[in-house]
Amino acid sequence: MKINSVIFFIIMAGLFSACSKSQSSLQNEIVEMEKSVSVESNVDTVNCDSMIALYKNYCVLYKDDTICADYFFKAADLSAQIGKFKQAVELYGNTQRFPVYRKIARALFLQAFISENNLQDKNAAREYYNRFVIKFPDHKMTPEIKILLQTLNMTDESLIRNLKNQTDSIIKSN
Repeated sequence: MKINSVIFFIIMAGLFSACSKSQSSLQNEIVEMEKSVSVESNVDTVNCDSMIALYKNYCVLYKDDTICADYFFKAADLSAQIGKFKQAVELYGNTQRFPVYRKIARALFLQAFISENNLQDKNAAREYYNRFVIKFPDHKMTPEIKILLQTLNMTDESLIRNLKNQTDSIIKSN
C-alpha cells in the first residue's frame, strides 16, 4: 500500500510540474524520459506509467498538436508492453483523431488484435477489423484482415478442419 502511495505521488508530482511548463520544455522532458525508458532492458512499470502519464498530459494541454498522434501511439505501445491492454486499445483509438497520421491503420489493427488476443473480446475485435476493412480497403493488410474476420468465431477444431479441406482441394487440383 505504501509503494502505491509513493507511485501515485510521483505521477501526480510529474503531472503538476508538467502543467506549469512550456510546450517546448515539456517536449524536452518527454525526449529525455524516452531515452531512460528505452535504455532499460527490463520493463519498469513505474517508469512506463510515468512516461504514459507524461504523453497523456502533453496531449491534454496541446490537443491540436499533431505530435499527439505519435505520443498516443507510443503510450499505447507502452501500455500493451506492461499488460494494460484496455488502456492500450483506448490510446490507439486516440490516434484516430489525426486522420493523416502515418500509423493510423496500424493503430486500428492493433486495437482489433489486442481486443481479440489479450482481452478475449471478439465482438470488439470484429468491430475494429470491420472498421479497418471499410476505412482502408486498399491497404496491404486488408486481405489478411478479411480472413481474420472469417475465422474470428471458429474453434480450433473448425480451423484445422477448414485448413485440411483447403489443403485437400489444392492437392486434388494439382
